[in-house]
Amino acid sequence: MNNKIECDMCGTCCTAYSISSLNKKAGEPCKHLLADGRCGDYQNRPQVCRDFQADFFCYFLSSLSKQEQIEIIKELYDA
Repeated sequence: MNNKIECDMCGTCCTAYSISSLNKKAGEPCKHLLADGRCGDYQNRPQVCRDFQADFFCYFLSSLSKQEQIEIIKELYDA
């Protein structure tokens, strides 16, 4: 059984988490995040972004509003 969750390009991880190598604070959209949820600088994205894998938590979050998703991630991870 394949348990891999495909990224649905919601952009939540690109907004909720801080990314120090991009000087991005938690809760603000990444400067490379496009309106369709893709990365505008995908080839040059930092290692932390390359390592991120969609998981069952992403699947759960998909049923919530964007703001609810961001707030949950920030609260859980003190992002």
